[in-house]
Parts: sequence; structure tokens; C-alpha cells
Amino acid sequence: MGKYKPRKELAVTFASNSLTIPNVYVLDKVGAGHDGSIFRFNEYALKILKYDISLRKERHLMTFDKVIYFQDKLDLKRITQPIDTLLDNDGIFSGYVMKYLDDLASPKKVGTPLYRSPAEYRCGELITSWKELEDDFYQLSEHGIRAQDINAGSYLFTSDFMHLCDMDKYVFSRNPRPLNDTTLRYVFAKFLSLEMQKIHACDREDHLALSAWVKEKSNSKSFFDEVSFDIGSEYNKPISDYVEYKAKSLFR
Repeated sequence: MGKYKPRKELAVTFASNSLTIPNVYVLDKVGAGHDGSIFRFNEYALKILKYDISLRKERHLMTFDKVIYFQDKLDLKRITQPIDTLLDNDGIFSGYVMKYLDDLASPKKVGTPLYRSPAEYRCGELITSWKELEDDFYQLSEHGIRAQDINAGSYLFTSDFMHLCDMDKYVFSRNPRPLNDTTLRYVFAKFLSLEMQKIHACDREDHLALSAWVKEKSNSKSFFDEVSFDIGSEYNKPISDYVEYKAKSLFR
């Protein structure tokens, strides 16, 4: 048999050090979305973007200017930000580089020793990740950036629990803090609701109740204090125990 030839070819170069990858499409593909695909290269994740610049701007997707600003101005702990840009053979912006994070909860790892369900983590790790994401969201607000388009695909679960990915639709905004504060609470309310659905067979009324709960907690300035009070000093308790407790209180 002849040598395998990929159906696509795209050479990309790191803008910072001129390192060139002859064909990004031969790399391991670790993610994809409506705006691009992500490939792993050693300790990096490379996102190759779709669409031309005008369409990206129109849809508030990632642009060269956003990458440079996020890269130069932010130092985030739990949101995977751009750390370099990728150029094609003509020097045209084609994507960006992030630190690669190994998602232990990925469906690809189910059935392997590496797999770890989000509910297996400890409550102390949930509290720590919340505090560090709070710092990240504060940075976003200080630089006039509003986080948005948070969905189930935005979560990564590494060895130290929750991280967020995909800053493509984050936008520049005046006074983004109130919306960012709500979004941060939504991140954790939505996570807990997704875990509750895994242990409770939800009917239509249950789904409506969960949606209402997520909305309520997203808008509650005391949500973090509520979760902290519930957990108390039981930091070693699995998150699954806390999720079960919340589900029982919600689905009476």
C-alpha cells in the first residue's frame, strides 16, 4: 500500500519563533466547532479558524486583533487563552495557539484508566476552581472583555478540575462586570445542573425546574456563599455527594 496522503494540507507557522508545521491536518484532532478545528502539537493546542476576516468580525468570532490583545493583556489561570498566532505560507492569520489541556472527562477516554468523571472530583476542587475563575473573570472585566457563548462544550476537566475553553466569541464591551459576574455564576450553576441530570431521570417538568434554578442561581449574588455553606469543611467529599444533595432538594 502507498503512503497515506491526507485529504487536506495546510502549513502553519508560529508567529513568535517561526516554527513551521508542514501540514497541521496530520496532527491529532482533539476538537471541532462551527468556527474551527483544534489539533494537538506537543504541549500546544492549535485552533485553525474557518471563514474570512469580514465574516469573523460580523459573527464576533476570533480575529487577529483579539488574539493579540488576549495574548498580551491577559494572564488567566483557568480559561485557555491564546498564547501565539498561526500564519499560513502567505503570512495570513489562520489560527492561534493555546496551552494543551488534557480533558480527562472526554468521551474519548471513557473505558480507559485516564477517564475521570466530573462528579468524582472533590468539593474542595470545585471551590478552588470557582475562586480562580473569579480571578480570571475579574481580569476580563478590568480589560473590557465580556465572556459569552458558554455551553457544555466549554468545560474541560483536567487533573485539577474545571477549566474553560473557547474564547472566540468573547467580545469587547463597556462595563462588562455585571454580565461577567452573572456568567461566572452560570458556569457553576450549569455544571451542577448537568451533573444532576446524570443522576436523576428528568421529565419535562424537571427540566423546566432545572432551567429555572440555573437562571435563579446565575442571578444570585450569594450563590457562591450558598455553595460554600453547603459544603462547609467537607472538602474531601466527592462532588457527586453534593450534586445528589442538591438534586434531592430540587426534585422533591
